[in-house]
Amino acid sequence: MVRIKEFSIFRNITYSFYVNYATGNFGERRSFHSFATEMEVREKIVEKAAELYMQFGIRTVTMDDIARDLSISKKTIYQYFKDKRELVNTICTTSLKIEEKRFVGATDESENSVHELILVSKCLRESMQEMKVNIMNELRKFYPEAWKMYSTFKSGVMKESIMNVIIRGKKEGYFRPELDPELIAIMRMEQVESFLMSNLYPKEKYSLTEVQMHLFDHFIHGLFTIEGHQLFNKYNTTNVKQHETLN
Repeated sequence: MVRIKEFSIFRNITYSFYVNYATGNFGERRSFHSFATEMEVREKIVEKAAELYMQFGIRTVTMDDIARDLSISKKTIYQYFKDKRELVNTICTTSLKIEEKRFVGATDESENSVHELILVSKCLRESMQEMKVNIMNELRKFYPEAWKMYSTFKSGVMKESIMNVIIRGKKEGYFRPELDPELIAIMRMEQVESFLMSNLYPKEKYSLTEVQMHLFDHFIHGLFTIEGHQLFNKYNTTNVKQHETLN
C-alpha cells in the first residue's frame, strides 16, 4: 500500500513523499527507509521535525519523538544530523531560502512601487507571523546559529526589500522625496516584530490581524505623495470589490 503525506516546514516549505509499506523479501513489512533514497530520508526527517516543532515547540520535541513518528530508529536520524542543533539549523536555512524567493517574487510581480509596497509588506507580516512567537523565542535563547540566520535575513533581505521599494517610489513620484529609505525600513521591521513579540496591546481586545492592519494603514499613509495616495486608493478599491484585503 502506498501512503501519501504532505506537510509544511514553518508553513512555507512543502514536501510530498511517497511512503511504501510493502512486504519485503522475507514476508516482513518494510519501512519507507527501505525504499527511499538518502535525500528522501533526510528530507523526511526535516519535514517531520519541523511539523512537530511547530506544533509543540522545539525544546519539547526530542529526537526520540521524531524517530517514533517516522517509525525509524534514532540512530538513523543521527546518520544524517549529528545533533538537534544541526537539524534546527537545516530547517531554518531551508525556510529562509523560500522566504527570500517570496520577497524577490514580490518585486518581480509588482506593477509599480505602490503595488510593490503592498506585496512586500504582506511578505514581511506573513514571514514574521508564520515563525510563531514561541519558535522565535526558542531560537533566540537556545539556538544562536539559527537565530543569527534569521537576524541576517532580517537585516539583509527584509530590510533591502523595503528600502528598494522606497527608492523606487521616490523615483516614480509616489513616495515623499524627503524619506530616508534605510530608517523607514528599520522602523517598519521593528514595528511589525515588536507588536508580534511583545504585550504592547491588549490581546483580549484586539487580534494580531487587526493590529497589523492599523499599523500598515498608519505606515503607508506616512509615505505617499498625493499621487501615491490616489494610486493606493485605486488598488484598495479594486481589492475590496474582489473581496480581498491589502492588509
